[in-house]
Amino acid sequence: MAQRMIKFTPIAASVALTLGLTACGSDNDRNIPVTPVESFTATGDAQFNIEVTGKAVKGSMKNAVVTVMTLDASGQTVPVAFRSAASAEAESFSEEALSQDAADAAIEASKIAANPEVLTDESGRYSIYLDDDFTGPVYITVKTLAEGDESYLRCDAYLGCGDYDVAPEEDDENDGDTAIEFGEWYKTDLELSVVKFIPAVEADTSGASGSAGDPNVLRSLRANATFLTSLVSQLLIDSGEGVDEAGIASSSVDVIVQVFGQETALLLSSLLGDVSNGGAVDLSDVDGEEMLDDGILSLTQVASSIQGLADINGNMAKLIAGIKAGKVTGSDDADIAALATALQQAVTNTANIFFAIATGDEDAIEAALIAAFAVNNPNATDAEKTAFAAQSKGIAKKAKAAKDKAVKNGAASDAGLAKAAEKARKALEKIGCTDDCTVGDGFYMQLASKVTAAVTVAEAELASIQAAVTTAQDDLADVQALGGDTVVDADTAVAFANAVALLVNEAEVADLASKSNTLLVQSQGLVSVATLLVSNSNTYLQILDDAKALVTGSSTEIDKVADFNAELALLVTAAEEALVQFDAQVAAAAAFAIETNELAVIAEAAAMTAEAASTSALSAAEDAMVDNAQNAAAALVLADVAIVAASDFAASVDVLEVAIAQALAAAQAYLALDAESAGAQELIDAAEAMAVTAAAKAELASEQFATAYALQLTAQDAVAKFEVLVSVKAASESLAMMTVLTNTGGQAVIDAADVLADVVSELADMGNSGEGTSTRQPNWTYAYSLDDLTLMLNNATTGEMISAAASYQGEQLVVAWGATLVGGDATVTLMTADSQADALTDCVDFAAGTIDETQIDSCLIFTFDGAVDENTIDNAVILNTETYNHVEIMDGDSGFMGMLSVTADDTTDMGTVTLEGMSGDVDFKVMGMVDGSGVEDSGTLEVMVKGDAAMGYTLSLMGAESTGYTGDVKAMYNDMMMSFGTATKVTNGLSVTYIDGDVVDYVDVDLIDASK
Repeated sequence: MAQRMIKFTPIAASVALTLGLTACGSDNDRNIPVTPVESFTATGDAQFNIEVTGKAVKGSMKNAVVTVMTLDASGQTVPVAFRSAASAEAESFSEEALSQDAADAAIEASKIAANPEVLTDESGRYSIYLDDDFTGPVYITVKTLAEGDESYLRCDAYLGCGDYDVAPEEDDENDGDTAIEFGEWYKTDLELSVVKFIPAVEADTSGASGSAGDPNVLRSLRANATFLTSLVSQLLIDSGEGVDEAGIASSSVDVIVQVFGQETALLLSSLLGDVSNGGAVDLSDVDGEEMLDDGILSLTQVASSIQGLADINGNMAKLIAGIKAGKVTGSDDADIAALATALQQAVTNTANIFFAIATGDEDAIEAALIAAFAVNNPNATDAEKTAFAAQSKGIAKKAKAAKDKAVKNGAASDAGLAKAAEKARKALEKIGCTDDCTVGDGFYMQLASKVTAAVTVAEAELASIQAAVTTAQDDLADVQALGGDTVVDADTAVAFANAVALLVNEAEVADLASKSNTLLVQSQGLVSVATLLVSNSNTYLQILDDAKALVTGSSTEIDKVADFNAELALLVTAAEEALVQFDAQVAAAAAFAIETNELAVIAEAAAMTAEAASTSALSAAEDAMVDNAQNAAAALVLADVAIVAASDFAASVDVLEVAIAQALAAAQAYLALDAESAGAQELIDAAEAMAVTAAAKAELASEQFATAYALQLTAQDAVAKFEVLVSVKAASESLAMMTVLTNTGGQAVIDAADVLADVVSELADMGNSGEGTSTRQPNWTYAYSLDDLTLMLNNATTGEMISAAASYQGEQLVVAWGATLVGGDATVTLMTADSQADALTDCVDFAAGTIDETQIDSCLIFTFDGAVDENTIDNAVILNTETYNHVEIMDGDSGFMGMLSVTADDTTDMGTVTLEGMSGDVDFKVMGMVDGSGVEDSGTLEVMVKGDAAMGYTLSLMGAESTGYTGDVKAMYNDMMMSFGTATKVTNGLSVTYIDGDVVDYVDVDLIDASK
């Protein structure tokens, strides 16, 4: 803090003294006193111990220039002092000026003038350190250039990032052609940015520990620079307002919801409070700092997809414009909408490719790459397709290696990564939001549930780290006990050194510093999102308290691990000194080489045991059947077991490879001290032989995992199909019980047709009008008029009736009719209007096409070969017959309400029947067709059940009486129609053989055909 001091400068003091002496020694009253020049000095100390660290990834940005600023109250950038390393001691500053404000400003300028140049490393990492007194927003940009420096961007888009102007030289990462492929470095202009708010000490959520326990770091905060943080920072700056934690949280939510949509945004729950806390993953080089869960995978796959599109910077600008407008997906802006469409396709491709990487072998990856290329390049020539197919082999190899590295680095297990890839692929099927971009209470409730679950998982991780740290401390104490005064000769020196070296190896494998630091960053993110929740409602205070406790707990473990490492370093020095003192370096090297070799042998045995378990589990899964629901469920269990076993096998091989590497290093160190030692060379040979074996086992574990996962997918598919089959069978059963499709209801319609035919035939030889009792149907009375074209039939015994009114309309005879029919326990009603006149008017209008079938009741339309009236109809020829009937069937059971339509075309001898309506709670439609133009009638029938629960159920039959009627039963599965059984029409019903081998006969089913 600058200290203020007012004083005279040396020149001013000399002038004043001279003038003063002159005044004393002269009587010259004309002397004019000179006012002294007043000077102001500011002094102060500064320590730079607030660490802001992160990675710039889209993929990784290497040797990129890092610029650090702060933001004022209007959102304008202002220089800020920072350093590239934490201060071990305070820096002192002193400046003079003509005003105190100027002196103070000079102090700050001096601090800023000492700002260093900061570049990212190969993984995109940077760290800067701010003044301990700093609080407020810090704005960090990371920039690569297409030319003029040594900055590079790595391509982590599976389908590539464009082309080089000039092909680079071939090396370990670039294959020497002009295509910028996955994993290759290239030059381009790109700037990523991030805004991080540094809270005051009392509000700090990061705890007292620095990154990895650096004693010079007061506080450490993560600030990754990614495509999402760049969108957030640009929104904050463009707002022209001051920036605080609430603003960062609000912008983070807006960006994530706009880009991903609300459902997928919830997968990124720990980043919603501050997106800079995570998501900096380069898919071509995963270092394990972040777990590859479904949320992080979703984020990184979208980032990878953006990199694969042309014009990264232009696309970022369009995304920002869309977010500001409140809509990216479905934007009214044609350019933004086009970007959203292109990004969705790119994301779908990336998700499909990564799923193949996580679950398959290199052949599966190649297939996914080629499929994505075909989608992106529908007009590609055969030569271009062949060229990419060749190129895809190298990409698949690098992608598989990157995945294996991610697993080895602890970013996920094989099984966990496969599951996360599957969830991410599902989540990314549709990105962005359209009408649900504004989050509300429901979203925050879901978010709270996600954060609570994340806190629970983090608490378990903290408990695991605490237990591991305690064990490490106990082991440290045991090794310390072997040193000091206990070391009295070469043997005790060797024992001590051997114990120290083994502890070093164990600490290296445990990597507790990285694990505890990762948990700290995750906990900071949970605090940020919990703070966001509390700003919405105080009911979430407990979540915030739990998250803060995680920060405190992880910070404590970081300090403990730092102390452990410091004590271990002292032991290493002490062991080295003891070996020198007793001239035991060679003996210690030999003992340690032998010890690590034995540990590698033990690890190899464990890997062999895991291999046997995996092989056995896989064999059982391969032998499992998926021919019915019960077997499919059992097969899925066996496949799950095989996946876990294969994943455990792969993990055991990873442990083995680490043990071999340690054994080989120890043997080589032994040989370096004793070049003539045959034993050292034998240990090296043994380690190298085990390495060859381990590589083979790693390949086998990968193959077994891919096979097991394929079996799991097959079993899952079968289980899901058989679950749908339950609904299919239920739909078939409900159809079989419908009155309208059974003999009960169908016979009533047939009987009515018989009555109508008999009575009309009887009346044909009678006069123009009359009434009486039918001789052919003695239970029915009739009343008719050919002048009025009306007919009324009644059955007093049953209460049945049939009415009709007709009208000549040019080439048509239009009939409005209605009926109440009884068949068994069912009453069938052909609906008609309250008056025959109204019903006929509707039917005439319908026949003329002025109204549709939903506006009529029951109509019958005959079309003749010319205009007809009462004088010409007898000689006219019917060309077509159509009837549209609103039908109601009451039977005390399912009943029916709907439309029955029948057409008969005499010119083609074709007829159709359509029945559509509700029976009970089943909404269905029947369409039948009879072709009588051949030697034998043939027909088709299709029955469809509507509604989401029916999943598109469709029963289809076709054939003829001589050959029989056969077909199948289908329903929607995985967005496609799939056959769930074969159907055959049998006497008095239908027989269906389902895909599980179950054969069900549905009897008393009289399927409607045109003859009815």
